[in-house]
Amino acid sequence: MWAIDAACAQARAWTGPYPAPAGIFEVRPRRLPCDALPVYDDELGCVVGYLRTHARRGQLMNLDGDVIAVWACNAFLPEPDLRDDVLVVGGLWTPRVRGMTPLGIAGSGAPVMPNAVSMLRQHFMALAQEPLFYTEAALARMQELAHFVPVHILRLALRHGDRLAPPAGLAGVARYSSLMWLRRVPHVLDVATSADGLTILRFEYWHYAGACIELAPAA
Repeated sequence: MWAIDAACAQARAWTGPYPAPAGIFEVRPRRLPCDALPVYDDELGCVVGYLRTHARRGQLMNLDGDVIAVWACNAFLPEPDLRDDVLVVGGLWTPRVRGMTPLGIAGSGAPVMPNAVSMLRQHFMALAQEPLFYTEAALARMQELAHFVPVHILRLALRHGDRLAPPAGLAGVARYSSLMWLRRVPHVLDVATSADGLTILRFEYWHYAGACIELAPAA
């Protein structure tokens, strides 16, 4: 245990820059409907929430899956066979206009009011800026393109992932496992933290070996 305590005492916050774009990562809370489409912010360069249409109602959800807006709607989204992978806000995007995001993902402009976009951004910023520290080993992985995971994605994994038993002999370690999508491909994200959850001791991810998971199937 003393080695963990010593490592935590020397932990530092991540200050960037990101070696990989944050927009290619997703952690979807369990309570998020499977047909909710990700809302990509063209100005922040990442997914900031989700939008679902059901029974002629639009539901806008933040990254934690909380519904922040509900409104009556008609067929403002393209037909399912023409629907793109993401909805986009910010920049020059306007509702229903189709195009390609800087990440090379086809998207359609999201019909979301500016005040709702602001709420999504505020929630994302709170996740991204909430204090989180890293041991030297974990911090080194954050600087590697092949291992980097954005801060807000790690936060979401800690909030919504499954709590696992700690490694043998490390009773003071908390461990979490969560599904994470990287470029729309499912992966398993494994994170070990200090008991208080403030310091990342180790994290890694690998391809999900289970059954195929379809994101946002056609409604």
